[in-house]
Amino acid sequence: MARSVLLVFTNATDGDDAEFNRWYDEVHLKEVLEAPGFVAAERFDLGEAQMVEAERPHRYLAIYEIEGDPAEALNALQELAPKMNMTSAMAKDAETSLYSQISPRQEQAT
Repeated sequence: MARSVLLVFTNATDGDDAEFNRWYDEVHLKEVLEAPGFVAAERFDLGEAQMVEAERPHRYLAIYEIEGDPAEALNALQELAPKMNMTSAMAKDAETSLYSQISPRQEQAT
């Protein structure tokens, strides 16, 4: 089965990180996972340690796992979007990118 990931880079509005993170974890992830094809989600905070010094415009990253046709999953998400409970604590500079798997997952040998 085809596997893809949707990467969503976001920021909170100034001073609203606590509300933004509460909303994202308790409300938004669950709503996105209601869309057919979306099977898992997790969030990350930008780490202090980086391999290369560079400006990174977003503090938060959400990774959504999609199984099946990614176009169908994105269409299903767009259909649900008008009914989602959004927050004013999310900055308007979000960016998204969809990537499709091209190699099998490899893990560290034990």
